[in-house]
Amino acid sequence: MGRHRTNRRARGFDSGAVIRTEKGPPLSPRRLMARFCLFFLLLVLIFAVLTATPSAQVILHAPLSRLLVLISASILGAFGAVSASGNYLSLNGFGVSIVEACNGVLPTYLYVAAVLALPSRWRDKGWGILIGVPAIFLINLIRVVTLMLCGAYWPTVFEQVHIYVWQALVIGLSMAVWVFWAERFARRGHQVGS
Repeated sequence: MGRHRTNRRARGFDSGAVIRTEKGPPLSPRRLMARFCLFFLLLVLIFAVLTATPSAQVILHAPLSRLLVLISASILGAFGAVSASGNYLSLNGFGVSIVEACNGVLPTYLYVAAVLALPSRWRDKGWGILIGVPAIFLINLIRVVTLMLCGAYWPTVFEQVHIYVWQALVIGLSMAVWVFWAERFARRGHQVGS
């Protein structure tokens, strides 16, 4: 028995180690990619359905929109006369309503779906959600504030900045957060666990 322990330690195991086993044969990179894509699309579909319900409007969209308005109003107060009520925000007479499409839920659930779909440890997925959700909220807050400033001071370019600049930036920055997480946590965890 002592010899068996020595052999286990010589191979990098100790008596308290948890041995990770694979279920079935290892998957090829192509199969891993297909599995990721299918799982990602399934999660996106589930999240899209769930966030489109009347309950999601009451529990998620309306409170998140109000929170964005309140925080944005406190920041925008340094730049002019601000008015905030419910999901309506006004700066120097330029006003907008923060609706479902503008509250950051869509990029957030796309990000969360990508984190959950990537093969990695649950602890790493937890870190991905803890890092990414606040980061995307912050990105969206910066988006709302800069769009309000643009609308109040340069209204002729508001639509272009709203549609072409910030939509692409939110997608790109959300992807950058995901890549950061995948490289920093998921890949490292996969290498350690392999």
